[in-house]
Amino acid sequence: MAIAAPNQISSSFPTARCAVCDRYVLTYLSFDGAAESRNCVHCDSVVGADLRWINASELEAEGYQFGAPTASPGGGCGSGCGTCSVRKN
Repeated sequence: MAIAAPNQISSSFPTARCAVCDRYVLTYLSFDGAAESRNCVHCDSVVGADLRWINASELEAEGYQFGAPTASPGGGCGSGCGTCSVRKN
């Protein structure tokens, strides 16, 4: 059975400005009782209510990778930043 080529994904992703990370980040919805808030996926801080819903190509332009991860030539976590393999501790 042949594997079909991936289709263009038309999903939207919620992003907002995170003051702690000082950039636009993906957000997730959290609940505290009946109250809901949007939080940064990186630092868990509550972010502003001004959400931007962006598509996959815009998400990549913000620095996120969409789809399967690329092969990393070095060790470490695979993010490609290069710091994991040079850390001493």
